[in-house]
Amino acid sequence: MKKIELHRLFILFSIVFPFVSFAEQNPLTLTVLAEGAKANTGLAIASVFSSADNYLRQPILKKIMPINDRGCVRFIFNEIKAGKYAVSIVYDEDGDGELNTGLFGIPSELVGFSNNAKGIFGPPSFQKASFKFPESETISIILSQAKE
Repeated sequence: MKKIELHRLFILFSIVFPFVSFAEQNPLTLTVLAEGAKANTGLAIASVFSSADNYLRQPILKKIMPINDRGCVRFIFNEIKAGKYAVSIVYDEDGDGELNTGLFGIPSELVGFSNNAKGIFGPPSFQKASFKFPESETISIILSQAKE
């Protein structure tokens, strides 16, 4: 009796486990659309963060793309696994590769975050900007002026 049950259990795991293992190894695609920049002017810098510990400090992925003729940009990240992430986008209007800031370090260039999260006296928290990413998807971010 126990041999039959173990045999059935082995068969069940043999059938199910390869699919679970394949799903865990198969990277997903995150597409990020950003809008609100000046047409054909500057660059957008997108950064993807995987935890509150690395948020706005050390992105796990980063891409730089030119702004198109509609003031938009599209980033495609093909190498992401399912998880929880936050995305920030800096509109580098002058194309110098840096976020320009004004008085008290407040960005003078447009910025945006996943969930279109906004911060009070600074950037939004990882908790506000993060989203669950169980399957490939597209998110939209509207670039805006940081508030003091």
